[in-house]
Amino acid sequence: MQVGLVTGQKKVELVEMPEPEASAGKAVVQISYCGICGTDLHAYLSGAPYNPAICGHEWVGRVSATGSGVDTCREGDRVAIGVASACGRCATCRRGDAAHCESAFAGAIGMGPHAAAHGGFAPAIAFDAQRLYQVPASLTDIQAGLLEPATVAVHALRRTPVNLGDSVVVIGAGPIGLLVLQAARLSGAGSVILVEPEASRAALGAELGADLVLNPAENDAAQAVNQHLGQSGADVVFECAGIPATIQHAVDLVRRGGVVSLVGVPASAATIDAAAWLAKEIRLVSNIAYQHEDFEICKQLVADGRIQTAPLHTSTVGLDGLTSAFSRLVENPSEVKILVDPRL
Repeated sequence: MQVGLVTGQKKVELVEMPEPEASAGKAVVQISYCGICGTDLHAYLSGAPYNPAICGHEWVGRVSATGSGVDTCREGDRVAIGVASACGRCATCRRGDAAHCESAFAGAIGMGPHAAAHGGFAPAIAFDAQRLYQVPASLTDIQAGLLEPATVAVHALRRTPVNLGDSVVVIGAGPIGLLVLQAARLSGAGSVILVEPEASRAALGAELGADLVLNPAENDAAQAVNQHLGQSGADVVFECAGIPATIQHAVDLVRRGGVVSLVGVPASAATIDAAAWLAKEIRLVSNIAYQHEDFEICKQLVADGRIQTAPLHTSTVGLDGLTSAFSRLVENPSEVKILVDPRL
């Protein structure tokens, strides 16, 4: 079986790997779609060693076989990739912090016993059944193919204090930023401002609910935010671009005593003006991955239309188009989310 992997700088290869087999605690899933994530792109651009287990971690498919001890799914079920529930046994769980279970988090980042041998750029995968969750019949495969990044947004909003009527700025209109924008609305934001330089992504953000869209190359973003809100800075700023420079930019756009929530994952170190952070008494929230219950919440929000995932889907390729898809995502910012269909 051929599996798509990032193997070097601007290098994606189809690598031969064994056909997946059901074993104790695992199910075999025939993959319908797998999205290309920003993390995949960072690895592609940097050439840094990239764990095969997370190369392609946004997928949906159908169970074709189950191993012994699997009782959470059965053959024919439509499922998507998730994360295991808290184990209740690790040191963090035992101290009462199940939200940061060491075992569940290790699986989410491709480590430990919950990790697979490869990611979802493949026709099929053998996967820990504890990490699979059922996809509602009301969702299309394309909608479900974006449930994983939507859950990242839901997790960030569940961790970030957004009060009813708060002003919110979202930096970056990639898939995560566009999903955070929608989740912020659901959380009670009174005004949502999107900062995004690329015209087509900015237009999509406006369609999905942004009250104001700013091009930072053409506007003094801080001045424009203040003028729009009638105050000095927003209550909450979400950094979703994953660019080192925009971490400090997030602080420049928030009010004194406001909240900066980091969602994007930078590929390199960031330089900040620590004095500005201190003077503003910034409250910082950082977010990575998700919890098991975030998926259950997210799929209902997508199923009833409160979070829209389908508009983010811009094109589909087969495994033989994987290299060109990575290239397009880097060179053509109008591409938002490319889904890989291994059946093509």
